[in-house]
Amino acid sequence: MAGTTEGGKKTSEGGRGNPEKASPSAVEKYLKGIHFPAGKEDLIKHARENNAPEDVLHVLGQFEEKQFHTAIDVAKEVGRVE
Repeated sequence: MAGTTEGGKKTSEGGRGNPEKASPSAVEKYLKGIHFPAGKEDLIKHARENNAPEDVLHVLGQFEEKQFHTAIDVAKEVGRVE
C-alpha cells in the first residue's frame, strides 16, 4: 500500500513496508550520484553504499543483466519489475 507509513517512512519513499515494491523516485533517491552507464550490480552496490532499504534493493535485484545509460532507463526497469 504505497503511501502508508511503516517504521516512520512512507513506503512510497522507499520504506520497508513492502519488500517487493519501491517507487521509481525511491530507487532514484538511493542511486543519486551514480555514473552511467551502469550495470545491475553497479546499481545495487551504489544503493547499498547510500543505505538503501530492503525494498529498494529487492527491486534492483530483479533488474535484467544489462547496461543502464540514464536514470530514465532505471525508472523504466523499476516499472517493468513492479
